[in-house]
Amino acid sequence: MHISKTSIEQIRRRELIDAAYLTFLEHGLKGMTMARIGERAGMSHGIVNYYFTSKDALVSAVVRKATFLISQDTARRLRQAKSPRGRVSAIIASNFASDLFTRDTARAWVSYYAAIGQHPEFERLQNAVDRRLESNLRHALRQLTSDRRAAEIAEGVALYIDGLWLRRGRTIDGASNSTAIAKLEAFVDDQLASGRRKGTVAGLSG
Repeated sequence: MHISKTSIEQIRRRELIDAAYLTFLEHGLKGMTMARIGERAGMSHGIVNYYFTSKDALVSAVVRKATFLISQDTARRLRQAKSPRGRVSAIIASNFASDLFTRDTARAWVSYYAAIGQHPEFERLQNAVDRRLESNLRHALRQLTSDRRAAEIAEGVALYIDGLWLRRGRTIDGASNSTAIAKLEAFVDDQLASGRRKGTVAGLSG
């Protein structure tokens, strides 16, 4: 079977991205060197540089891969959701998969977050990730509360997720994935209940 040059290049790029992703999770941003990536992928330093001319380009590819994996998991969970509230739960759970929400993985992502301010491309990518998360949350929450409250709760959930990942990487006793999910679920329930109470009070006042 004939394999075109383009196909071979696509395969090698995918292999390098996979190797970079695993290297990043194991060693963090600083330890994600081209040499380590090439060694893991079984390719020379020259081949790595041929496909990715800079470390930043590889980091961007790693972020896109991670985002794609979460998006796939989110889509799968959303298909199984039976209600708008269930859709919110699906989005929350996809951000705390048990095989990813570990201290080592969280520390790797903390190292990436710390570098965002010095890398405009990283900042652009992360802003896109944040917007997608909040958009998905708002879409589900609008079926449970007002547009304004949906936006407020979505922003709160996104900030809470960031905080839990930061703490998971910073401390030995950071929350487990089940604890993190439970905290977010309680937060959403409290916020929705608070909105209903405010609506009731406003109705009585009127």
